[in-house]
Amino acid sequence: MPAQTRAPADAVRDVKVGRQGLYDVRRSLVAYEVLFHSSSSGESGAEVGDRATSQVIASTFGTFGVDRIAGARPVFIGFTRAFLTGIIPIPVEPAGVVVEISATMMVDAELLAGVDQLRSDGYRLALCDYRGQPECSALLDLVDYVRIDVPAHTGLELAELAARVTGHGRAMIGAGIEDEDTLKRVAGLGFGLLQGPYLEKPTVLQRRTLSPTQLVCVRLLGQLADPDLDIVRLEPAIGSDPGLALRLLRTANSAAAGTSRQISSLRQALVIIGPRRLRSWLVLILLEGPSTTSPADRLWKVLARAHACRSLAPQSAADVAFTAGLLSGAAELLGAAPHTVAEAAGVTQEVRDALVSGLGGAGTALHAVLAHEQDDDEGVRASGLAPYDVSHAYLESLSESLRLVEEITGATRD
Repeated sequence: MPAQTRAPADAVRDVKVGRQGLYDVRRSLVAYEVLFHSSSSGESGAEVGDRATSQVIASTFGTFGVDRIAGARPVFIGFTRAFLTGIIPIPVEPAGVVVEISATMMVDAELLAGVDQLRSDGYRLALCDYRGQPECSALLDLVDYVRIDVPAHTGLELAELAARVTGHGRAMIGAGIEDEDTLKRVAGLGFGLLQGPYLEKPTVLQRRTLSPTQLVCVRLLGQLADPDLDIVRLEPAIGSDPGLALRLLRTANSAAAGTSRQISSLRQALVIIGPRRLRSWLVLILLEGPSTTSPADRLWKVLARAHACRSLAPQSAADVAFTAGLLSGAAELLGAAPHTVAEAAGVTQEVRDALVSGLGGAGTALHAVLAHEQDDDEGVRASGLAPYDVSHAYLESLSESLRLVEEITGATRD
């Protein structure tokens, strides 16, 4: 068994997300707007927009983690009509998110009903690119913020717009601030948040990640249609796709940001996310665009490692061992150091110690399994486990992993 497991070429990709700060009149950073520019072609404008929105959400919450992009600050994200009207579910909790609505969007009863529902669900809302359009009057009664492109208006126009927005009791965001004089002028008109190159130019964050497998997502959506399903039963299928598992670990940690809670296992992450949010994430991944079409192509070896670690670890550390084995395989697929993947996943110190330092029952199991994969019997013995026991556990786990992959893909292996 080779020591390194390589992912298919399309399983690993570099993800980029743009970020620009929003400041108050004292020039203190109070929030971030995240942006993504889709390079898709051959699709309608709506399809490109939905895909771009899906990618920026997936990148912000599933790849980087909102805590790493914005800390404890709110994140402003632009959503398309399909998300605003509920056709595509928003997979992130309301806390820390401000939903941006373009003022150029067609305003009708369907949009207003969707926006009103989002407000009822606890989301904060921002109307962007407002120029005084009469059709947006109803939206002014629903949103929390109104963003105005300052350079696009004369001084008189800007004053009139500001008076109209403040008349509705909404906070104003001045975009496109290019110099000190403009900053002072808009502050005098009552703009509370400011954005533009004078304060901060957009920056691009980049991270290497594993693409979730669309076929696995489709199968999981089918299983989630059962209202009586226990979500932890999906752990083996999700664990068969390291890209999806990593995203859900990161997402669960984003949901837990600001609390003392940290994630110690994939099973715990699934319980925190819950069936409704998991369903939304799966839909988002399918919208996000092309990814690997099969969880096979050696990805099953990661699952075999994780199952073997769980089998060999003490029962009290079984879930931690499974997660450490999964992250170990993901690190190899990404060509990254284990501590980097652990940090990105935001797992507990117990998992990090097992993964990086081989500590605890979970770390001992992982050390033994890695040595077994390299045909290193001395390394296995050094872990305190018998080579025969490790080999037996690994073969059983390998068989189970192959069965699971075949069940998901409908494929047969020689």
